[in-house]
Amino acid sequence: MRLIRLNTRVVRCALALLCAALSLGGCGLGSRHGSVEAGARYQANGEYRAAYIEAKKVLQRDAKNGEAWLLLGQASLMLGNPKDALSELQNAEANGVPAERWAVPMGRALLMTRQYDQLLATLTPDKPYEAATKARVAVLRGDAYRGLRQFDQARQAYMAVLSGDPKNPGALVGLAQLAVIAGDPDAAGKYVQQALAAAPDNPQVWVAKGDLAFDNADFAGAEADYQKVMGFKNPDWLPQERFYALARLANAQAQQSQFDKALANIQTLEKMLPQHPYLHYLRAVVLYKQGHLDDAVSELQQVLKVSPDNAQAQLLMGAVNYAQGNYSQAEMYLSNAMGMDQKNVNVRKLLALTLYREGRSRQALDTLRPAASGTPSDAELLALLQKSAATNARSPGTVAAATSAGTPSDTLFARAGNAIAGGNEAEAINLLQDIPAGSTSTEARRNSLLVMAYVREQRPAEAVKVAAAYASSNPRDSAAHLLYGTALVAASRRPEARAQYAEALKLDPENLAALLSLGGLDSLEGHHEAAASRYATVLKKDPRNAAAMTALGQLAALQGDRAEAAKRFKQAIDTAPKSPTAYIALVVLYGEDGKYDEAVSTAKQLVAASPDNPAALNALGAAELNAGHHGEALKVLQQAVNFAPQVPLYRTNLARAQILGKDTKAAASNLDAVIKADPGQVTAVVLRALLKSQDHDLAGATALAQMLQKQPATKAAGFTLEGDLYMANKSYREAAQAYQQGLKLQYDRPLVVKSFLALNESGANAPEGVLRDWLAKHPDDNATHLLLADYYLKHTQNALAAAQYEQVLKTDPSSIDALNNLAWIYTEQNNPKALALAERAYKLASGSPGIADTYAWALVAHNQPRTALPILLQAAKAAPKAPAIQYHLAVAQARTGDHAGARSTLVALQKSGADFQGKPAAEKLYRELTGASAK
Repeated sequence: MRLIRLNTRVVRCALALLCAALSLGGCGLGSRHGSVEAGARYQANGEYRAAYIEAKKVLQRDAKNGEAWLLLGQASLMLGNPKDALSELQNAEANGVPAERWAVPMGRALLMTRQYDQLLATLTPDKPYEAATKARVAVLRGDAYRGLRQFDQARQAYMAVLSGDPKNPGALVGLAQLAVIAGDPDAAGKYVQQALAAAPDNPQVWVAKGDLAFDNADFAGAEADYQKVMGFKNPDWLPQERFYALARLANAQAQQSQFDKALANIQTLEKMLPQHPYLHYLRAVVLYKQGHLDDAVSELQQVLKVSPDNAQAQLLMGAVNYAQGNYSQAEMYLSNAMGMDQKNVNVRKLLALTLYREGRSRQALDTLRPAASGTPSDAELLALLQKSAATNARSPGTVAAATSAGTPSDTLFARAGNAIAGGNEAEAINLLQDIPAGSTSTEARRNSLLVMAYVREQRPAEAVKVAAAYASSNPRDSAAHLLYGTALVAASRRPEARAQYAEALKLDPENLAALLSLGGLDSLEGHHEAAASRYATVLKKDPRNAAAMTALGQLAALQGDRAEAAKRFKQAIDTAPKSPTAYIALVVLYGEDGKYDEAVSTAKQLVAASPDNPAALNALGAAELNAGHHGEALKVLQQAVNFAPQVPLYRTNLARAQILGKDTKAAASNLDAVIKADPGQVTAVVLRALLKSQDHDLAGATALAQMLQKQPATKAAGFTLEGDLYMANKSYREAAQAYQQGLKLQYDRPLVVKSFLALNESGANAPEGVLRDWLAKHPDDNATHLLLADYYLKHTQNALAAAQYEQVLKTDPSSIDALNNLAWIYTEQNNPKALALAERAYKLASGSPGIADTYAWALVAHNQPRTALPILLQAAKAAPKAPAIQYHLAVAQARTGDHAGARSTLVALQKSGADFQGKPAAEKLYRELTGASAK
């Protein structure tokens, strides 16, 4: 059977697939049945997972083995699962294991889960422990008392240990921590030094030493202490303790503006405890010190959502709001922080400075006085506040910490940044233009933001003007030339942009952004090897450069290597878990490949990493839309619009979700808002025209299309839309005219095909001419060859059709359509090549009734009806209403001697009344069979 596909509508189906949960099982270790002895050996070697598995194996056959429960609990504790450990250690106790053996691990598990009262009730000091165990239990009790803020009892517990063991590091560290709480850093230092002398390889001692240095703002010293402890492999160090030390190390590095080191350690921490709120705090510290204030607020909101009484987060949130000029918000957070810690001098000073900024000098002086040494006068305190207000330092935790954005210019910068983030570029431009000329850094910041705003506002000429002036004023500044190049790219002036990027790289060979930009130009211009080389150079200089990884992924996708693209995007995500670019690229890749579940899952990861990022929410909404989850899409897209109401893409996607959810009124309102702000938003205009067309308002819909035609950038899209509207209305002649107008502006295949279909439906003479013209310029376009061949086949111009199918098979020997239809034509022509072609098509798609029919008919034509018969029976069963297949089956039945079967098939075919090309031959065969029967 010939396959003709002249279809004017392409239907895209989005399948919602259920995710299959995969569990990763560990490999069996030790004996098949497990043994406590083998587990103990693993435990001693620090192989806690193996020890855990051995214990599990034992308990599977003997659930009352106390030793196995003890081993399991100890392993769980060392694997970072204190809740599981508690339950398992209680089973060990219930199955006869003496307290001497379970007391310490249970105490540590209770301490980790903050069950301080339970620890004191369980580990009573009256039990007959051995000396070493007794000392450890006493330290654990001291730690529990400290957790309950019963400091006198804690001190007594620690001192009791030291009376029998003066060098016990746990007790000394406990006393040091009590001294810190009491505000006696000297005493704390002495205790730590004693502990260090007694146990130089004890990680808890080094962490305590680092904490002291950190609290004294000796961040370099703290970093050295925490870094040292990272190299220890102490078998008694719990994962939570290691997490704490690494977190403090990251914080110390952030305080010294070692952002790359800090972020690398934060990423390691995320792998250990992905949802821990302290990680958001650490990221907020880095972002704040980098000047990314809005992002810092987003991170701190995550902390306070989980832990509203977190004094550190309250303090930093106050500092960030102060830096943004949000003094009322800063006052609220700082007041909260001071309420939690009245002795915190830094909080008090910053709150006083905030009140001073608000013009409340008297209250500011009253707040500051307790933090000042001696008894200064109001005038002295006021001078101190004035001096602090003029300071430009940016270090969280000090008075100067949040003063950097206190000037009017800084406030305007903050507001402009918020406007850009919200998609209101016009407002940002106005704010930035109001900022007076200032320092070099101020000018760099202002010009960068101004160029960005102009580009996003689609005003590339203004962006180029600003960037050109800035580069001219700063000819030796690599960043200025980089900015100029970016503006030129936006203005489609690529050769000039390349020159600027090259100049930026010449001035600063380490300017990786210039290398990436040159690679981007190479990629745009089809110089893929050159682009890959530049990206590779970036990664050689900076192996963790996520932008280069993402660019390599985009390059791979451009070249058709989807697996490599996905691999690169995932590498970039692992390197920069909060950067949206790689996530969105991977979401798009999955969506293009029809992997809708993977796209949704990836977008959800992005939203989890950046819950307040409108680009992330939009990506998730778009992915949910593609997956057919319209309700889920609606929620997140509405959030994206709430965060950035001026961004047309987000509002347009929201309208898409509303259309699919049958809320066309809301969709129309959103689309009207987008179009009013920017009549050149093609997608929004197309959707709005579609709604008008559905409401039978063809005039209103075409008016929108004609509005696009008035703008040079969207003129071709306007004619395409007008043609689509006429096609939907079956006004084929008008559609063809509109498409022809569009082709004069934009000669591409989709418009060529639409023009052909409109001409064909309108009854125009030789509509296929547009396809022939296209193929004369694009001879390798097999899809168009097939379309033209199908047209010829439908119009019984078989020789012309065969020539097109033969052309396709030269470059695509596995084209099923070409193989099948050419085999059908050859069979009609008695061409001996028919059978081989039909067999190739059948092997590629044996499940298709039409292709099976072609192969079977070719077999019949080559006198092989017995081979053809079972194939035709199967095809007829699969397509009972295809008359050509029924006729071919009857022929095969007749030629194999089954005349009764052939007559039955032909009778059913006659009763169906179907009209088909072989109908006369079928009637002739029926007469022959019935005549032979009569005789």
